[in-house]
Formats: sequence, C-alpha cells, structure tokens
Amino acid sequence: MKQFKIGTSWIRGVVGNGLTAELVTDFACAYGTYVGGREVVLARDTRASSPMLGAAALAGLLSTGCDVADAGVCPTPAAQYLVRSRRAGGGIAVTGSHNAAGWNALKFIDEEGALLNSVRGEALLDLYHLGEHTKASWDRLGKRKEAAGYVDAYLADTVGRLSVAAIRAAKFRVAVDLVNGTAAVAIREFLGFLGCEPILINAEMDRDFAHDPAPNARNMRQLEALLGHIRADAGFAVNTDVDRVGIVTEKGVALSEESTFPLVADHVLAGGGAVAVTNLSTSMMVDRVAERHGARIVRTKIGEGNVIFRAINEDAVLAGEGSGGVALMPVSRAFDGFLTMALVLEAMAAGGRPISDLAGRLPAFLMKKGEIPCSPDRVYHVLEEFRGFYRCEEVDLTDGIRVTWPGHWIHVRASNTEPILRVIVEGEDPERVERDFADTLFRVNTVVHGKS
Repeated sequence: MKQFKIGTSWIRGVVGNGLTAELVTDFACAYGTYVGGREVVLARDTRASSPMLGAAALAGLLSTGCDVADAGVCPTPAAQYLVRSRRAGGGIAVTGSHNAAGWNALKFIDEEGALLNSVRGEALLDLYHLGEHTKASWDRLGKRKEAAGYVDAYLADTVGRLSVAAIRAAKFRVAVDLVNGTAAVAIREFLGFLGCEPILINAEMDRDFAHDPAPNARNMRQLEALLGHIRADAGFAVNTDVDRVGIVTEKGVALSEESTFPLVADHVLAGGGAVAVTNLSTSMMVDRVAERHGARIVRTKIGEGNVIFRAINEDAVLAGEGSGGVALMPVSRAFDGFLTMALVLEAMAAGGRPISDLAGRLPAFLMKKGEIPCSPDRVYHVLEEFRGFYRCEEVDLTDGIRVTWPGHWIHVRASNTEPILRVIVEGEDPERVERDFADTLFRVNTVVHGKS
C-alpha cells in the first residue's frame, strides 16, 4: 500500500511511495491560496528529501503571489515563533519529525504560530481538492527572502520567560542527542543562554540519522550509555524538528517518552493553573499529577493541532502528549523541545533535586503499546467490529475506541501518521494489562484479516 496520510494540519508519507514533489507543490499552492497571498514562513529539517520538497513548496507558494520568508534548516517551534514575530500569514515546515528517514511531511502553521486546527485544516483540504488555486501573473509572483538571525530573539521570547537566573546558578552539565537534526541550529546558544555546560552527540546536521528520530527509550540507548560513564545532570533526546523530548536521568536511566509531559506538569501545575490538556492516548500519570495540585486534565483527539486548539479554548496553562511534546501556554502555541528541556531544568533548579527524584514522584502504571498494519479502507470496519466486544461498556468514540475503568483503560485507533492501528492498554494491575493487551491484539488482528 502507498505510505501516505492526510491530516487536518499536515500531509505525511514515504517519499517516492505516496509523497511526491508534485503533490507538495499542489498543497503549497492550496496553502498560498488559503492565506490570501500573505507572507509565509518556510522551514525544513535535515533529511535527504527535505531540500527537494522544500523547493517544491517554495515554487507553489511563490506561484500564488506569496512572499516566502525562507528559514532553511530550522526547528519547527522556531518556525512557529517566526510566523508570530513576523506577523506572517502562516508557515509550512517540511519535516518528517519523529518518523524514519524515508518519511517526510508538510506541517501547516496558522498566523498565531499553531498547527492548523480541524476547522482550518478542512478549509485547506477543500481548496486542495477543488484545485482552484490562485495563479499570480509574472509581475505579481511572490519573492523569496531569507529569514535568518532569529535564534537569540526566539530564545529570549520563549525560554527567557522562565526562571533563567535559577537555572544559570545551578550550572548544570547537560547531554543532548540531536539525532543529526535541526536542533544543531540553536542548541549551543540555548544551553549557553541557560548557563549550562553542553555535551552533544549526533550534532552534525546530516541526512543520515544516527538512529530512528523518535525520542523513546529504545532510541536513547546511546545517550543512556553516555550518562552511565560520564557525570551529567541531565540527558535529553530530541527528534529531527525538536517538537518532542525524551529524558535520561543523571543515573543513566532512560525514561519512557510518556514521562516527559507529566514530569513537566508536576512542576508547572504546582505554580498554579487549573487546566492542562492532553490526548486520549496519554498516560494517566498526568491525571494523578493534576489531582495532586488540584488541577484538571482535559482530553481530546490525538495530534498537536487538536491539543493546542483545545488548550486555547480551555484557557489551559499547559498542553502536551505522551509522545514527549509539551507546550507552555500562552508563552508558545507549539510543542517546543527547547522550552520543554528548559522547564525540566527549571524544575531541577527550583527544588534542588535531580531528575531521578522528579521522575520518582510520578505514579507507576504499566502501559503496553502495539501496532497492527491496516489499510485505510479497512479502518472503520475494524473499529466498528472491535466496538462490539464492549457493547455493554461506556465507550468514548472521540478518536477510535477508548474503554475506561477505574485505574485501567484500552484505546484502539487509526494512526494519524501511518497506515496502522495503534493499540494501547494501561493500568495499575500488570497482570490485567498483559491479559487485555494480548486479547485486544488478537481481536483486532482477527478483524483486520477478515476472520470476524
């Protein structure tokens, strides 16, 4: 099957097997039409296909009469900041983010610096499918200009709003795995701004990634080994466009990517704030953390655009997902890896406690995650059949099928980014989690392969 997905705030696929330069140009034309010819910020990551797809997006935007502020290789949260600071009409980030090297994507950014929400995303898709794009005459084509020299202003306007003096006083030694991605654009300035001594690995901006970019425990083994042999106060891993963060403790222990958001929430919610927003697949660690501080967790559909949109409507102080993406509201309307790392360092400095202690405050649950390949035309049939297994239970249909009991839940949904079904089970009782996870995988596989 073709490896290609369309979401409300992005298109994503395997280059040459679904995602092509022609498709990117068409979507860029639709986006240029959508923003009405206003300036658009364009950014890209370091993967092999990004220069090609960036050029395709540039051509499409210029053809609609949009001036393009080309940031080149640039972290997505910095591109989102540029949209706000330049008062541009929007932005496009060419990045496969956490996906493997063969994948790439366009992320569409609105004029407030957030990924398009579902309403705006549908409007863009309508323009794309209609094919009625603005076609500027030769003398009204857009102009390309470079967007450079933004790093200091970006750091001052985001990270600079935290307790920078306390972090600087702690003189942390920080190791970061950049996975050969865009973090190299700003990582030295970022750590220098916070008075931290840097220890960087995989820091060359290179099309050949040192490992898969998702910052999960499996991909943090090199960072784990490093912190097991040197003294450092913290270890962080980021993905190629720096919207997700994984954590390794000073003892050389990699935490699950599910730990990043609740660890930050434990710090931020302690300072006040009634609401944080996350998605339906995020660990209930964050619910218990919120209860500790008298705060409330609101859950919504998976995806940064959905989570940020709901956070704005709820006047939330924090938004995030179990993937390691975190947004501090209203400082930023983006999942920002630099800001996330700074918040963890702020939590360490404020309490004078190492990361291992902060992680030890999180409640313990067992979470099991699985994936089952499923063609898009089978997804809704499979989910409807699976729903029948729980016809006597209260089922949440907001995003796939989610069944919840006290201290236990099951979630089956279609991936937003790949042609697969995701299966997640979490609970307090490990034996029940293992049993339900095995049963759910069996049931879903049975339906997928037409044996229902």
